[in-house]
Amino acid sequence: MNLKEAFQAQNKLDDLFVYADSYLGNLNNVTVTKEKHFRSKAAKGQQDEELDVTDYDEKKFPAEKVIDFLFMLIDERKKLSSAINAAKAAMDFPIDAAVDLNKKRHFAAGILRGLRQIQSTKVVRKNGGVGFVFNNEGNQTEYRYDLELIRTIDFDRNRVRSSLQKLQKEADEISTKIDAALIGTQVDYEYPFDLHASEVEVLEEYSMQK
Repeated sequence: MNLKEAFQAQNKLDDLFVYADSYLGNLNNVTVTKEKHFRSKAAKGQQDEELDVTDYDEKKFPAEKVIDFLFMLIDERKKLSSAINAAKAAMDFPIDAAVDLNKKRHFAAGILRGLRQIQSTKVVRKNGGVGFVFNNEGNQTEYRYDLELIRTIDFDRNRVRSSLQKLQKEADEISTKIDAALIGTQVDYEYPFDLHASEVEVLEEYSMQK
């Protein structure tokens, strides 16, 4: 498989581990609940009865099998991680650093796009200002006046535009290289299940194995 498929397999193994953990964490999946009805002690001639009242899930798997499944997933994750690391080490393109740096580029581009949208504004607030003066009688009185609020951008908009174009171009070029590396780099690993199967389907397949 290529590196892109290997990362998909890695995610699938993680999803399966979470599913198995959730399955074993459900008390109904790892216990059996029975009710014993002692009718004979309460009424002559009545028969005692034992009922299975376990609240089974829609799909029941043997708990021991699911435990084994957990350990198998750990082994597979270890093998896959080693195979991915070996594949990366053989590359002439530092893909991890490239991916991390491109995330920063995209984040910075988002900031610049936000700045690009900011406009200088001027707002007049009628009677928005309040002042006080003394009248002829010496009393302090309030008066109101119009107030103008001016907000001006404090950066070079043209520089922001050109920087955004440069940054986006770099990000696109690196993304192309990353995609090519993901597809062109081979990983020495074989996923043991169908990559498109659901967690239930995989566990069902595994539980049927000896």
